[in-house]
Amino acid sequence: MMKSRLLVACFILVVGSSSTLAYLSAGGPSPTSQSERKVKTKGSKSVDRDKSKPVRRAIEAWYERNIAAFNAKDVAAIMALRTDDFHTITPDGKVNTRADMEARTKLLLDRIAHFISQDFKIGTINVEGELASADVTQRTVRMQRLPDGTLHKVEAAVVQRETWQRTTEGWKLFTVDNIRDSTILVDDKPYKPAGQ
Repeated sequence: MMKSRLLVACFILVVGSSSTLAYLSAGGPSPTSQSERKVKTKGSKSVDRDKSKPVRRAIEAWYERNIAAFNAKDVAAIMALRTDDFHTITPDGKVNTRADMEARTKLLLDRIAHFISQDFKIGTINVEGELASADVTQRTVRMQRLPDGTLHKVEAAVVQRETWQRTTEGWKLFTVDNIRDSTILVDDKPYKPAGQ
């Protein structure tokens, strides 16, 4: 039963013009106007900042594709949004490989009848070289079969750090860790697997 609770929680982990979007998704600078640029000068050092937030827009676009792939229950499309070395680290320190997460995603999607909602709030994004990370608050509501086969409304929420990597194909999810504040409701009641 603990595995079924973990499976439900793991979903939360795998769970936020086309030419401009493709350009931004690839991580290139956005075509910004002068009003979207800000130059700060401190002493003899000037920093030119792009206020249009191209990384945030690219990651928001990533979430749109991720949500669409989950709604379509398309495991191949979901995994295409993740790096080849994608992995998660659970609160107990266990590392789940890309293959582990692909198998869990498939198992979970096989149990989901449909999603009611998927909501992702991206916190402050920190960019270091080819990596961007942020704490993300996630909440999903779906109609899902539990291990006993019965269909229920399942609401799952979590806060976790997500790190994306800039690739030639755009930003892809690289790792998920620092998972906390998770809750699971089944039919609007806290979920406790049998035996707990």
